[in-house]
Amino acid sequence: MPEIVMSEQEITAILKDLADCLMEGIKTWNDVVFIGIRSGGVLVARSIVKILEQKTDMQIPLGTLDIALYRDDVSKRLFSPEVRSTDIPFSVDNKRVILVDDVINTGRSVRAAIDHILDFGRPKRIYFMVLFDRGGRELPIQPDFVGKEMSIPEEKIIKIEVAPDGIGIKDVIISGVKK
Repeated sequence: MPEIVMSEQEITAILKDLADCLMEGIKTWNDVVFIGIRSGGVLVARSIVKILEQKTDMQIPLGTLDIALYRDDVSKRLFSPEVRSTDIPFSVDNKRVILVDDVINTGRSVRAAIDHILDFGRPKRIYFMVLFDRGGRELPIQPDFVGKEMSIPEEKIIKIEVAPDGIGIKDVIISGVKK
Protein backbone atom coordinates (compact mmCIF):
# COMPACT_ATOMS: atom_id res chain seq x y z
CA MET A 1 0.00 0.00 0.00
CA PRO A 2 1.47 3.39 -1.00
CA GLU A 3 2.16 5.76 1.82
CA ILE A 4 1.90 9.53 1.32
CA VAL A 5 4.81 10.98 3.23
CA MET A 6 4.71 14.59 2.18
CA SER A 7 1.93 16.96 1.20
CA GLU A 8 1.91 19.65 -1.44
CA GLN A 9 2.43 22.32 1.24
CA GLU A 10 5.51 20.55 2.63
CA ILE A 11 6.95 20.14 -0.87
CA THR A 12 6.31 23.81 -1.63
CA ALA A 13 8.28 24.80 1.48
CA ILE A 14 11.22 22.60 0.43
CA LEU A 15 11.15 24.04 -3.10
CA LYS A 16 11.19 27.59 -1.72
CA ASP A 17 14.16 26.69 0.51
CA LEU A 18 16.00 25.25 -2.51
CA ALA A 19 15.30 28.43 -4.50
CA ASP A 20 16.62 30.53 -1.60
CA CYS A 21 19.81 28.44 -1.49
CA LEU A 22 20.27 29.01 -5.21
CA MET A 23 19.74 32.75 -4.79
CA GLU A 24 22.44 32.82 -2.12
CA GLY A 25 24.89 30.79 -4.19
CA ILE A 26 24.31 32.32 -7.61
CA LYS A 27 24.56 36.08 -7.88
CA THR A 28 24.05 36.56 -11.64
CA TRP A 29 21.55 34.64 -13.74
CA ASN A 30 22.39 35.68 -17.29
CA ASP A 31 24.29 32.43 -18.07
CA VAL A 32 22.23 29.97 -15.98
CA VAL A 33 20.08 27.27 -17.56
CA PHE A 34 18.08 24.47 -15.95
CA ILE A 35 17.82 20.91 -17.24
CA GLY A 36 15.40 18.49 -15.60
CA ILE A 37 15.86 14.73 -15.85
CA ARG A 38 12.68 13.05 -17.08
CA SER A 39 10.24 12.80 -15.49
CA GLY A 40 10.43 13.72 -11.79
CA GLY A 41 13.37 16.05 -12.29
CA VAL A 42 11.39 18.02 -14.85
CA LEU A 43 8.59 18.59 -12.34
CA VAL A 44 11.07 19.79 -9.72
CA ALA A 45 12.99 21.97 -12.20
CA ARG A 46 9.79 23.55 -13.51
CA SER A 47 8.70 24.41 -9.97
CA ILE A 48 12.09 25.88 -9.01
CA VAL A 49 12.35 27.90 -12.23
CA LYS A 50 8.89 29.36 -11.61
CA ILE A 51 9.93 30.49 -8.11
CA LEU A 52 13.25 31.91 -9.35
CA GLU A 53 11.65 33.79 -12.23
CA GLN A 54 9.40 35.55 -9.71
CA LYS A 55 12.42 36.40 -7.51
CA THR A 56 14.77 37.51 -10.31
CA ASP A 57 12.22 38.96 -12.75
CA MET A 58 14.10 37.11 -15.49
CA GLN A 59 13.13 34.31 -17.83
CA ILE A 60 15.28 31.27 -17.04
CA PRO A 61 15.78 28.66 -19.79
CA LEU A 62 14.52 25.16 -18.96
CA GLY A 63 15.27 21.96 -20.85
CA THR A 64 14.23 18.35 -20.51
CA LEU A 65 16.62 15.41 -20.63
CA ASP A 66 15.78 11.76 -21.25
CA ILE A 67 18.57 9.46 -20.08
CA ALA A 68 17.05 6.08 -21.03
CA LEU A 69 19.75 5.24 -23.58
CA TYR A 70 22.59 6.67 -21.47
CA ARG A 71 22.06 4.40 -18.47
CA ASP A 72 24.82 1.88 -17.78
CA ASP A 73 22.28 -0.88 -17.17
CA VAL A 74 20.43 -0.56 -20.48
CA SER A 75 21.82 -3.85 -21.81
CA LYS A 76 21.08 -5.69 -18.55
CA ARG A 77 17.39 -4.82 -18.36
CA LEU A 78 14.82 -7.47 -19.18
CA PHE A 79 12.80 -4.96 -21.20
CA SER A 80 13.65 -2.15 -23.60
CA PRO A 81 13.68 1.25 -21.98
CA GLU A 82 10.93 3.72 -22.79
CA VAL A 83 12.73 6.43 -24.72
CA ARG A 84 11.12 9.85 -24.62
CA SER A 85 12.25 13.13 -26.06
CA THR A 86 15.10 15.29 -24.91
CA ASP A 87 14.35 18.97 -25.42
CA ILE A 88 17.16 21.41 -24.78
CA PRO A 89 16.20 24.50 -26.81
CA PHE A 90 19.35 26.44 -25.92
CA SER A 91 23.11 26.03 -26.08
CA VAL A 92 24.84 24.64 -23.00
CA ASP A 93 28.22 25.96 -24.17
CA ASN A 94 29.81 28.15 -21.51
CA LYS A 95 26.62 28.10 -19.42
CA ARG A 96 26.12 27.25 -15.77
CA VAL A 97 23.80 24.28 -15.95
CA ILE A 98 21.65 23.35 -13.00
CA LEU A 99 20.83 19.69 -13.51
CA VAL A 100 17.73 18.69 -11.54
CA ASP A 101 16.37 15.31 -10.48
CA ASP A 102 13.70 14.30 -8.00
CA VAL A 103 15.71 11.65 -6.13
CA ILE A 104 19.36 10.63 -5.94
CA ASN A 105 20.24 7.15 -4.78
CA THR A 106 23.14 5.35 -6.46
CA GLY A 107 24.32 8.29 -8.59
CA ARG A 108 23.99 6.35 -11.84
CA SER A 109 21.15 8.45 -13.27
CA VAL A 110 23.04 11.70 -12.79
CA ARG A 111 26.16 10.18 -14.35
CA ALA A 112 24.06 9.27 -17.40
CA ALA A 113 22.56 12.77 -17.46
CA ILE A 114 25.98 14.44 -17.39
CA ASP A 115 27.14 12.24 -20.27
CA HIS A 116 24.06 13.26 -22.25
CA ILE A 117 24.51 16.98 -21.49
CA LEU A 118 28.12 16.83 -22.69
CA ASP A 119 26.85 15.58 -26.05
CA PHE A 120 25.20 19.00 -26.41
CA GLY A 121 28.31 21.06 -25.65
CA ARG A 122 30.71 22.15 -22.96
CA PRO A 123 29.10 23.90 -19.99
CA LYS A 124 31.10 26.29 -17.82
CA ARG A 125 29.84 24.40 -14.75
CA ILE A 126 27.22 21.80 -13.88
CA TYR A 127 25.48 22.03 -10.53
CA PHE A 128 23.34 19.15 -9.37
CA MET A 129 20.10 19.69 -7.44
CA VAL A 130 17.75 17.05 -6.03
CA LEU A 131 14.53 17.22 -4.11
CA PHE A 132 15.41 14.08 -2.11
CA ASP A 133 18.70 12.41 -1.27
CA ARG A 134 18.16 8.86 -0.08
CA GLY A 135 21.84 7.90 0.17
CA GLY A 136 23.13 4.57 -1.13
CA ARG A 137 25.75 5.87 -3.58
CA GLU A 138 27.52 3.49 -5.92
CA LEU A 139 29.37 6.31 -7.67
CA PRO A 140 31.22 9.26 -6.10
CA ILE A 141 28.54 11.80 -7.01
CA GLN A 142 27.04 14.26 -4.55
CA PRO A 143 24.38 16.92 -5.14
CA ASP A 144 25.23 20.60 -4.70
CA PHE A 145 21.70 21.40 -3.53
CA VAL A 146 19.48 19.00 -1.56
CA GLY A 147 15.89 19.64 -0.55
CA LYS A 148 15.64 16.88 2.04
CA GLU A 149 17.54 13.76 3.04
CA MET A 150 15.31 10.70 3.41
CA SER A 151 16.16 7.30 4.78
CA ILE A 152 13.87 4.58 3.47
CA PRO A 153 14.30 0.83 3.02
CA GLU A 154 16.32 -0.11 -0.07
CA GLU A 155 13.44 -2.05 -1.64
CA LYS A 156 11.12 0.99 -1.57
CA ILE A 157 10.87 3.85 -4.04
CA ILE A 158 10.12 7.54 -3.64
CA LYS A 159 7.60 8.69 -6.20
CA ILE A 160 6.45 12.21 -6.95
CA GLU A 161 2.79 12.52 -7.89
CA VAL A 162 1.87 15.16 -10.45
CA ALA A 163 -0.68 17.79 -9.42
CA PRO A 164 -4.03 17.91 -11.24
CA ASP A 165 -2.78 20.89 -13.30
CA GLY A 166 -0.15 18.57 -14.83
CA ILE A 167 2.60 21.00 -13.88
CA GLY A 168 3.13 21.04 -10.12
CA ILE A 169 3.81 18.38 -7.52
CA LYS A 170 0.87 17.02 -5.52
CA ASP A 171 2.32 14.45 -3.12
CA VAL A 172 5.39 12.39 -2.38
CA ILE A 173 4.67 8.70 -2.02
CA ILE A 174 6.82 5.84 -0.77
CA SER A 175 5.72 2.54 -2.20
CA GLY A 176 6.37 -0.57 -4.17
CA VAL A 177 9.51 -2.44 -4.85
CA LYS A 178 12.50 -0.69 -6.33
CA LYS A 179 12.98 -1.63 -9.98
